[in-house]
Amino acid sequence: MRKRWHIFLAGALLIFVGIVYFDPTRVLIGLLRGEGFYRGRPTAYWAKTLEDENPSIQEKTFQALVEGKKDAVPVVVALLQNHQKMDWRDVEVRWKAATILGRIGPDAEPAVSALIDALKDTDSHVRRVAAASLGAIAPHRVDAVEALIPLLKTGDRVAAAEALAHFGPRASPAVPALIQLMGDSDEDVRWNAADSLGQIGPEARDAVPRLLAALKDESAEVREHSAESLGQIGAEPDSVVPALVATLKDENAKVRRDAARSLGQFGPRARTALSAVQALSKDTSDSVREAAAKSLLQIDPSLRK
Repeated sequence: MRKRWHIFLAGALLIFVGIVYFDPTRVLIGLLRGEGFYRGRPTAYWAKTLEDENPSIQEKTFQALVEGKKDAVPVVVALLQNHQKMDWRDVEVRWKAATILGRIGPDAEPAVSALIDALKDTDSHVRRVAAASLGAIAPHRVDAVEALIPLLKTGDRVAAAEALAHFGPRASPAVPALIQLMGDSDEDVRWNAADSLGQIGPEARDAVPRLLAALKDESAEVREHSAESLGQIGAEPDSVVPALVATLKDENAKVRRDAARSLGQFGPRARTALSAVQALSKDTSDSVREAAAKSLLQIDPSLRK
């Protein structure tokens, strides 16, 4: 009798385990683990479908979580913190979760702390996506800026610089580190640093000497963003305006265009550049001519008459 009872218990246990682990909804396992639920499905369900072999199922899951906005955030945060299997599938779920939070945008602000923690993830892709999402979700959060600054000294420095560009003046504590990156051997690092300094604006005036030097960088992209940022910062016209005038002769049209735009941002303080900007009316590039025409009116509003 006892043997039959043991067999019955073992069979019941096997059936229960089978139901728990093979239930496509993962509801029972979610309840047993105390997981959060979204649309009647636990975190385990969303993790499983995010890593499904069928790309269409992955995409549907991704979109469903994005569409959930703040209602989906608790589950997506749990996915971001997913370290159960410790393999590439975990990593895939984490970076997708970080991406989803960024797509949700400001409604995902409750996830900021989790994203800051994800900046120390063992996987570089997760760290970089987390950085980008912080910029998309909380460009007003000083704690996010403070967390991103250390990344400027790592292999994730481009992602950190790109993210900091979204914070505007609030990213001013990052100015010294961004100035240092202007001397990096990687041109992608240099131009992203220049771009971020420009987005910070007048608070980045200490970067003006380094940006002026970068107007002669070997990379056209670095020269372009440096010219643009000098206008956004709008400081030191006595040294910046002459340097931008010289840059109007750059061989690259995008560099000439941004130099012209920046001179316009200086307004009447760039009056000495009028003749040089006027000369661009004959430039071979449409975008350069358009930028020059707009800048002329900013520098000398009387030309509107």
